[in-house]
Amino acid sequence: MTTGAVILAAGHKSSTTSFQPMLPVGDTTAVKRIIITLQRAGVEPVVVITGDRGEELEKHISKMRVVCLRNGEYATTQLFDSICMGLNYIEDLCDRVLVMPTKVPLLLSETIEKIMESEAPLCCPVYEGRRGHPVMIAADWIPKILNYQGEYGLRSFLREPEADAVLEEIPVDDRGIIQAVETD
Repeated sequence: MTTGAVILAAGHKSSTTSFQPMLPVGDTTAVKRIIITLQRAGVEPVVVITGDRGEELEKHISKMRVVCLRNGEYATTQLFDSICMGLNYIEDLCDRVLVMPTKVPLLLSETIEKIMESEAPLCCPVYEGRRGHPVMIAADWIPKILNYQGEYGLRSFLREPEADAVLEEIPVDDRGIIQAVETD
């Protein structure tokens, strides 16, 4: 079963002044750390949705074997629009997709591997009772998400009765699934 990923790095309406994808994490940046973590777990293809500072970000990750899609409307659209852009692109390229923002780069590749063991059509990791990232979506659920008209995007889609009934919560001992990088 092939697993791809959509990384959200467009910079939608943020209350912070720092550009999260380029924040330092160890000896690299948030976006590079996520890409490396996903690739170590065997995730391919990896699609990065850019927007704000798109040219700079795309150049920064240009040698990492990823596909970059630029959301030119990032400043006036919602995060869910970037999610849909990535899902629409990757839908026919893999059996399932991991979706995650660049604000949580500290997750472990072991966590990705554990999520990938699931056969549920929808799943997400849980740390101390809190759902985290990434969310894994089976390809046959992508059209349902692309057609979803709810107010709060993917989060509210996952709480819809049809989705909630099949969503597997996977307990992990990895605070990185919920720990956002410091922005200021």
